[in-house]
Amino acid sequence: MADDGIELFIGLIESIDAPGTVDACRQLLSIDERTRADRFMLERHQRQYIFAHAMLRLALSHAAPDVAPTDWSFSTGRYGRPFVAAPATSTALHFSLSHADGCVACVVSRHETIGVDVEAVSRRVAPLSTALRFFAPEEVETLRGLPEPAAIERFFDYWTLKEAYLKARGFGLNLPLDAFAMQVSREAITISFKPDIADDPAGWRFSLCSPSSSHRLAIADGSRAAGGLRITYNAWPLQEAAA
Repeated sequence: MADDGIELFIGLIESIDAPGTVDACRQLLSIDERTRADRFMLERHQRQYIFAHAMLRLALSHAAPDVAPTDWSFSTGRYGRPFVAAPATSTALHFSLSHADGCVACVVSRHETIGVDVEAVSRRVAPLSTALRFFAPEEVETLRGLPEPAAIERFFDYWTLKEAYLKARGFGLNLPLDAFAMQVSREAITISFKPDIADDPAGWRFSLCSPSSSHRLAIADGSRAAGGLRITYNAWPLQEAAA
């Protein structure tokens, strides 16, 4: 993979869940991952977990072809962010993984400060009441000024962008969602912070897309690369999965 890039991998469950695929993906997982998958009460959540974690392994091996998908092992950092523990590669690989009902996604890069979040868009959400609980005041005011269809779309823009940023920083939920605000326009997506947050808004690039009519996806890029990292889109199945 290119040194200055982000590889984005997306799988829509309805299109990848063919006979035998879940079993093939399960074989790629570690014993611990299989145990975690078996703990899900609902089969659809179990399959979603298996697809997501198999995709991650395939995506990493896509970036480092000399490593088999089954050979990757992972650990977690201080705030629970997962990272590659082994094997060592010539250049360290970093990733972010996300899944929502019906969709799995991950990004892989040689830059650490990357994050991805995908959400299932629900028309049942109450954007303003949820925003009042979690979002920054300027985001709430923007939602107040939009009619409901547009407010729902902007709500999911904010939610996925915020989650992607937190994943890129490796903070989990240890940084409140109202400590920073997203600004979304046709021209650009930017971020601002409360005065006590030690971060530079100019160091971030964001992107949004819709993998399907039912999903919204955001990527956060804190690499500080000029113009942001180039994003390469990869659909499921990866070549390795079809073998």
